[in-house]
Amino acid sequence: MIGTTLSHYRITAAIGAGGMGEVYRATDTKLGREVALKVLPAEMASSPERLERFQREAKALAALDHPGIVGVYSVEESGGVHFLTMQLVEGHSLDKLIPESGLPVEQILEIATALAEALATAHEKGIVHRDLKPSNVMVTKDRRVKILDFGLARMSEAHAEVPGASELSTQLLTQEGIVMGTVPYMSPEQILGRAMDHQTDIFSLGVILYEMATGSRPFEGDSSAELAAAILRDTPPPPRDLRSALPSGLAQVIDRCLQKEAADRFPLAQEVREGGPRRLAPSSTG
Repeated sequence: MIGTTLSHYRITAAIGAGGMGEVYRATDTKLGREVALKVLPAEMASSPERLERFQREAKALAALDHPGIVGVYSVEESGGVHFLTMQLVEGHSLDKLIPESGLPVEQILEIATALAEALATAHEKGIVHRDLKPSNVMVTKDRRVKILDFGLARMSEAHAEVPGASELSTQLLTQEGIVMGTVPYMSPEQILGRAMDHQTDIFSLGVILYEMATGSRPFEGDSSAELAAAILRDTPPPPRDLRSALPSGLAQVIDRCLQKEAADRFPLAQEVREGGPRRLAPSSTG
């Protein structure tokens, strides 16, 4: 599609692709600004019910006004192609920034606080991400943190199913009957196909914090099925066993986010935001 025009958007480059469609960089020729344009899959566009729900959710997302959430400008259609226009964020995704030894504690605190604030704002409006992972978090050159694709995973009304593939697949298929999500960052209730609320994002945030702190994911497996089983069954190694210099407060925050039962996690992302900075302080080394 590069070089083509949808409505008054001239597509100039491909950015990426995911379960919700392909993403392109485009120029809004009316307003003279650069935008991100997400073209929806044909199977979604061909289902009136799914398309209507998507449009309704997109309107809710467009009403979110938070610096940590990528803005949705509009839902449009041109020549039978349905697409979203969104804020273009230039920087690096978090998964490209985490070294094998983990990030500096100060940077973990900055990113964790920004993520918790963005989640708190969205959760207050009843919007849940459901596919929070490092590749959906952008860090700009001036160290601003932005969550991508916020809430779009809500479009799937399916129940989770654990694929039994022989090779490790971190991405669950986005077919009818399979919930969208990325296995290493999925909550136990998401894997089990149970009803999900904001607590699923808090679990995923815990996985991200663990990875930022240690350079490793908390749960491991040689296949998607084994990985899912580990999330349901295993207690991950304490972060300080992998990196002894980590503040104890950081380890405590991570541990609470990663509780198997939603009721045992932080009740609200706001509590991670408000309690986390004090408990993540470098002076908390006990």
